Amino acid sequence: MNLPYQYLSRLGQSSILCAAKGASIHTFDLDAGNSFLSSWTHPLAKQVGSSSEPQETGSQEGRELNEQQESGQRPSKKRKLNEEKKPGAAEEGTSQADTGAVEEAAANGDGKKKHKPESRVQGPEIPFVVLMTATDDGRYLVAVTGQDKTLWVLEHGGKGVLNEISQRVMPKRPSSIAITPDGTTILSADKFGDVYSLPLIPTAAPPEATSTPTTPSSVPVPVPGPVPAPSFKPAANRLTVHSQRNLRALEEQERILASRRGEPAKDAAPAPKYEPILGHVSMLTALALATADGKPYIITADRDEHIRVSRGIPQAHIVENYCLGHEAFVNALCIPASRPELLVSGGGDDELFVWDWKAAHLLGRTDLLRHVKEIAPSAEQVAVSQLLSYDVDERCFLLAICERVPVIFIFEVLPENTLQHVQTLRLQDNPLNALVITRPENSPKLVVAIDPQQPTTNSSTTQAEEDTPMTEPTQSLLLFERDETGNWAQKEGIRDTAEGNLDVSRKELETILYTVEHLRKTEFTDDVEGSSVAP
Repeated sequence: MNLPYQYLSRLGQSSILCAAKGASIHTFDLDAGNSFLSSWTHPLAKQVGSSSEPQETGSQEGRELNEQQESGQRPSKKRKLNEEKKPGAAEEGTSQADTGAVEEAAANGDGKKKHKPESRVQGPEIPFVVLMTATDDGRYLVAVTGQDKTLWVLEHGGKGVLNEISQRVMPKRPSSIAITPDGTTILSADKFGDVYSLPLIPTAAPPEATSTPTTPSSVPVPVPGPVPAPSFKPAANRLTVHSQRNLRALEEQERILASRRGEPAKDAAPAPKYEPILGHVSMLTALALATADGKPYIITADRDEHIRVSRGIPQAHIVENYCLGHEAFVNALCIPASRPELLVSGGGDDELFVWDWKAAHLLGRTDLLRHVKEIAPSAEQVAVSQLLSYDVDERCFLLAICERVPVIFIFEVLPENTLQHVQTLRLQDNPLNALVITRPENSPKLVVAIDPQQPTTNSSTTQAEEDTPMTEPTQSLLLFERDETGNWAQKEGIRDTAEGNLDVSRKELETILYTVEHLRKTEFTDDVEGSSVAP
């Protein structure tokens, strides 16, 4: 299916828009007729795209299949394994957890398993781009792909061309990133409560690792000895293994063989060389950078309703205060550029909170659920997915997006530190991400990425219908400009001429696009965390 755009960013103060679609990042020039410029694609997505064509596999099974096809023979039938197998009949390679589950079911009198809350559907193995941010000068773009927990640094080579300069696999999956104002350090918060500090440009290799010229006298003389036996090399590789279980088994094989040879595993992620600078005891959901009295601060929010204000690097381990008052998860933080003393936070509560973050003082609350009920009268709770501030005509505004609500709420930040609702921008489909581009020489523009073709959810929908790949969606990037009344009005959309087709079902896509509501705690929170929240 042709995927929608799920995340937006801007290269510094330029007119170049970066829009993530699946595992690709496309660039557009908003000053040149919203024209498409270039794109960068995750290497794995390129391999998956090319793997759709017939190719020779390295496994024994693949070679046998190729031989049968070349000889004109029909492929041999494969035995269908019954899912309800006895413990003694478990196939080789079954994990202890799976075997234990079967034994537990057999131990019960009726032979049925204990029912637990249904866990979230596993997302596709394609590494979607889930986060993006750029340096203030627009020279570098930092992106995060969620499935492989990789942090990418791309350099803007001009005319929207993004060149990859580094990739680093993080210990846990990042949930929020930021770049320090000097443009030299990346802060990455993850789902296990840690914040890491990484240099934007990785340091060069140490001098001892570089090769040095050798003199003839220093060249060692080879000594005859026994020829070592050839080492076993698995026939399967990462291009021929597609299931999660087989991929984990292949990685374990590579680690064992590498440990026997005393060398790192091939294609294995290097061990991180960085340490966390601060941490929470809960899943981190948002990160923001602030400055007060010339000193830097790091503000972090977590799933346990906490907002923590820490000092900046190198004193990030020192906690200044906590902004406490939320009763549900906090997922979005926003510090207006023209009002740096304020912090607006939102998440699973019915209200938006306005703070004097330096003094940890709550200045006021704004009811958000009331505005949601005007669009969806049956709504009982909200899940804020994005808060964004911008300045127009010396006035400060705040944009709020709620998950699965097809509108954008616009508030004005008043001088008395309160929020006043000024517009409800209705959309034809759910917004996924928004970006406001303001430039002195041009009128401000609002770009919104939406999720077209929302399916109708009802009890008659079958599992097969939910797993069926969707048809081509409508326009995913919308463009708005301010009218004479000061409200946003839709103009032409951004014509999408970039490719972004992947074999992903609607249910798999929603596990990536809609993750905020899953942060809400229930009576089965512990079970859900243990089974569905990936590191």
